[in-house]
Amino acid sequence: MATKKKTASKSSGREAAPVLQMAKSSGWLAILESIIIGALGMILIWNPEGIMRVIFYVVGIFLMVKGVYKIVNYFAVHGRYDYYNNDLLYGIIALVFGVIAVVLWEQLTGAIGIVVGAWMIYGSLVRMNTAIKLHAAGVKEWFYVLLLSLVMLALGIYMIVSVGVVVTVVGWIMVAAAVIGIIEDIMFLRNVDAVTK
Repeated sequence: MATKKKTASKSSGREAAPVLQMAKSSGWLAILESIIIGALGMILIWNPEGIMRVIFYVVGIFLMVKGVYKIVNYFAVHGRYDYYNNDLLYGIIALVFGVIAVVLWEQLTGAIGIVVGAWMIYGSLVRMNTAIKLHAAGVKEWFYVLLLSLVMLALGIYMIVSVGVVVTVVGWIMVAAAVIGIIEDIMFLRNVDAVTK
């Protein structure tokens, strides 16, 4: 009987290891995304003229890579783990946004506030899902993650509803969103063991 318990414990440990590794990879990828967005926001503040194409290409390519990564993650674990059951949806959305950003960058230049706002709303929804997972795992920081997600959601909505928002304002909001994202992702990485148990 004791042998059976040990065997079951070992097999569940082996099963949890890839999930933990994928969760950590996803957290580091999110931090990288925030750093890129923050850097692009700073470039937008510093030199708003002639930088639009670069921003759309960088954001678009990154979203496509992230989308493919999340879709592959979903099928790699066959949707078995609760933490990953939204990856297919998030992956498809990110992939579609990425393709649109690269292909239609010229048409979207005048609507950069809407594009950045949509990205922020998407990011806030992903992070709200993380807050729910942290709460379910009994992690105390879940409320702060949720609060920061709501701030990001509010900024995203502001970007979309504001008509003729100044490009430098977009840059500052991108930097603010990047800082919020990095804080949230660090909180997630600190508690990733509890979430993937």
